[in-house]
Amino acid sequence: MCNAPLQVSLDTGHDVLLRPVGIEDESKFQQIFRAMSPESRYLRFFSGANPVPDAVVRSLADADGHKHIAWGILDEGEDGTPLMAAAHAIRSEEGSDRAELALGVLDQYQAHGLSRLLIASVALSCRARGIITLEAETLPENRKANSLFKALGGKVIRPMPPTTLWEFDVAQLIETLRTMERPEGLRKVFAVNAGGTA
Repeated sequence: MCNAPLQVSLDTGHDVLLRPVGIEDESKFQQIFRAMSPESRYLRFFSGANPVPDAVVRSLADADGHKHIAWGILDEGEDGTPLMAAAHAIRSEEGSDRAELALGVLDQYQAHGLSRLLIASVALSCRARGIITLEAETLPENRKANSLFKALGGKVIRPMPPTTLWEFDVAQLIETLRTMERPEGLRKVFAVNAGGTA
């Protein structure tokens, strides 16, 4: 398995559900983008547009698990089980062994390991689907993302301006995350979903 949903406890005390997300979750994507602060929307989309255009929301929700892989973390303690965070790997063309990595975490849940849980889940799905390289863009002022990507072994292949382009070898990314002690939920991600098959 590489795509089994799992329940994880965060250091905040939240019990959350980590699972693949798709078009059936479009309303949850609309909710998370409405809940983002203007700064977070800018750092995520390089634009402070509010609301995020429907076409963008739909494209991010429209994950097929192959060309577009998407994972979300959902708050099981809230009515409607809203999205707290989501991450994507999107191929520019069918069959490519490269994909673009993107993620967003609601402000109040940042710095609790959600990004690592999501990236590990996405990377395991990528490995199973034949994606061997991930790229991600960040703004220079997005210090949290830049620090995280450096800690995960990302290589800068195009420095700013206007954005920094990072590259990750999926196999190395998985091994880096496997050795991390925090968040504790990473151990569960690897125990359940590191088999490398769909």
